[in-house]
Amino acid sequence: CSQPRRTPFKKRTPKRREKRPGMSPAHLALIRQLPSCLSGKGPPCDPHHLRVPSERGVGLKATDRWAVPLTREEHEECHTVGSRKEEQWFIARGCDVYSLANGLWQQTGDLERMLRVLEAHYEKGKENGYIF
Repeated sequence: CSQPRRTPFKKRTPKRREKRPGMSPAHLALIRQLPSCLSGKGPPCDPHHLRVPSERGVGLKATDRWAVPLTREEHEECHTVGSRKEEQWFIARGCDVYSLANGLWQQTGDLERMLRVLEAHYEKGKENGYIF
C-alpha cells in the first residue's frame, strides 16, 4: 500500500512592501521586548509605526525603523488620535518620538543597547518635567 505523495510547500515570496529598506521582523521582535516609551510598563509591548510621510503611500505603513514600543492601551489610544495629531500626542506626553525611534533603530540587534536608549529617553523626559 503506497502512501499519497505530498507536494512540497511553496516558499512564500516576500511582498514588495516587506522588501523595502528599513523592514525588519527581528527589530520588531526586539521592540516587543521593551517597556513602553510613554509609561515604562511592559514588556510585552506593541510596536507602533510612526506616521512618516516620506515613507508612506497608498496601503503602506512606515517602515519598521520608525517603530516605538507602546502598551496595547496606549497603542489603541494613539490610533484614535489620527495621523495628523500623532506627533503632538507624543509631545504632550513628553516623548521625542522620532529621535527615540531613530536611536532604537541605530542600536537594533542589541537589546541591552536599545534599553539604554530608552532609559536615556526617560531621563530626558524627567528633566523636562515629565514623570514616567
